[in-house]
Amino acid sequence: MSLNFVFLLILFAAFCHAGWSTIVKKSGNGLAIMAMTSIIEIIIFLPLVFTVPLPSTNIWFFIFATTILHGFYRYSVITSYKYGDLSFVYPIARGGSVLIIGLISLLIIESNISVLGVIGILLICFGLFMISFLTTRKFNRVAFIIAITTASLIATYTILDGMAVRRSENGFTFIYWMLLLNGIPMLVYALLSKNGLRKKNSYNLIDGIVAGILAILGYGLVVWSMQFIEIAYVSSIREVSIVLATLLSFYLLKEKDAKKRVIPSIIIFIGVTILYFQIK
Repeated sequence: MSLNFVFLLILFAAFCHAGWSTIVKKSGNGLAIMAMTSIIEIIIFLPLVFTVPLPSTNIWFFIFATTILHGFYRYSVITSYKYGDLSFVYPIARGGSVLIIGLISLLIIESNISVLGVIGILLICFGLFMISFLTTRKFNRVAFIIAITTASLIATYTILDGMAVRRSENGFTFIYWMLLLNGIPMLVYALLSKNGLRKKNSYNLIDGIVAGILAILGYGLVVWSMQFIEIAYVSSIREVSIVLATLLSFYLLKEKDAKKRVIPSIIIFIGVTILYFQIK
């Protein structure tokens, strides 16, 4: 498969993820939207359950582990948005995950990350952290701690998913079972919570459907791409979604200080450009 095409898939996935995150923030009931995301995943994938092969025994560990981690991640996202603007929480969570994935990949998983690749990853991280700290008027300790926790969860499930899709005989098989199952914990929690799906008129059905489709595309394509490109590069490139998310947070959510994000966005773009030339 052409690496240029894979790169474009990652950029498209970034756009999808930015849209999903904005819908969650805008909804006013992130838990319900997360639950709707899970429902859409199940509706789309469940009819295929008898046509897709079961993954090999050693891959089930990754599927169950990532299912649990995705549940905690989605809950962490909802919690973090309660304590800070999207433009503060989201970049810290994503930037922190890029840094963690980069370090683990460089030291343990992948030995073919170039010096320029490291520079590109660091530029992206730097730009992400700049967006957070330049656009916040007052440091929110609780939001920061939750965002770092979210970053750790993102890094862990991304690395596990990247390793699993590479070890699978068929990458699609892993992605199918992973996407089918990883929304179940959040769906169960939302059904039991009085602030979830049982809270009438607290969410928009169309938003939930769109969010579900965006979530599937946004992460499914990322995991698929990890078969062809280094995990650290894929996770870093997709964070161009931050540039899109900050634009969406300004135009749709009316969050201020958009001008302060121009320089960090340029830095992120430079980092992504460097990584593009490393994968060619």
